[in-house]
Amino acid sequence: MRLEQGYFRSSDGVKLYYSVEGPSNAPPLIFCYGLVCSKLQWKYQWEYFKKNYRVYYMDYRGHGQSDRPEKASTVTIHRLAKDVLEFMHERNIKRAPILGHSLGVNIVLDLYRMAPEKVLALVLANGTAKDPFETMFHHNFLQVLFPLIRFAHDLAPDVLSKFWKSQGENLINQEFIARAGFNIKYADRKDINEYLRRTSTVDLDIFLNLLNDFIAYDATHWIHEIKAPTLIISGKKDLITPPVNQKIMHKLIPNSKMLMIKEGSHCPQMEQIDLVNENLEKFFLSLLPTSKTRKPILRESSI
Repeated sequence: MRLEQGYFRSSDGVKLYYSVEGPSNAPPLIFCYGLVCSKLQWKYQWEYFKKNYRVYYMDYRGHGQSDRPEKASTVTIHRLAKDVLEFMHERNIKRAPILGHSLGVNIVLDLYRMAPEKVLALVLANGTAKDPFETMFHHNFLQVLFPLIRFAHDLAPDVLSKFWKSQGENLINQEFIARAGFNIKYADRKDINEYLRRTSTVDLDIFLNLLNDFIAYDATHWIHEIKAPTLIISGKKDLITPPVNQKIMHKLIPNSKMLMIKEGSHCPQMEQIDLVNENLEKFFLSLLPTSKTRKPILRESSI
């Protein structure tokens, strides 16, 4: 079960990093992380499922160990989804469950829309099918603030980029991220600080371009066409993409199942680890040919 690492080139020439682990003949799982995030977001699921599954991970263009494209404008949800699809072809993955967290939900949805035959099942964790700023922090003030940030970046890109890079070690920012994106009662502080550090390694122009694309994204008009088994994960205390967003997806996606975690934040898979892994495993087992008559028992957290 040794870790395999490597690179492949996308159809437009960008060198992309990937890693693979787990038994070579095991069923595949593909993990997609959120906005300027990393494999860290799924690390506890990766460690758990690599024992019995072949787990795959790829750094998006401009993220982690993958190359930055010449133009930040190429870093869009659609292009990232296409990169994941090309990665599946590269690794000869004919069909697999695909897990997305936060912005990764939109990448997974776009991949499904492009190639539904490649998606055995969907796991949509703490995501939204449309503009996240409509509900973030239970308010829409960021819809006004974000254009101002874009304007400031256009005026003084070097100044803002330097400030952005410094945020990974900023103690005040670490505390804000801890309380806004995590439940500090359960999350590991080391994970929170590492999340912020890795976020600040992505170039600011890529972050702003991807976020701008995220704001314009809207899948609500077509996700009722999804036929793949779908598990939606929601944190009841999620401030970034509050539960109303997951409830909308649950209502629109036929026969979808929803796991609501009472004490869950925006990253419940890093906090209620056993609970999330247990329910993911039941969901995956229900996809096996021998388990067609079995239904996963998804339970709400009592924590």
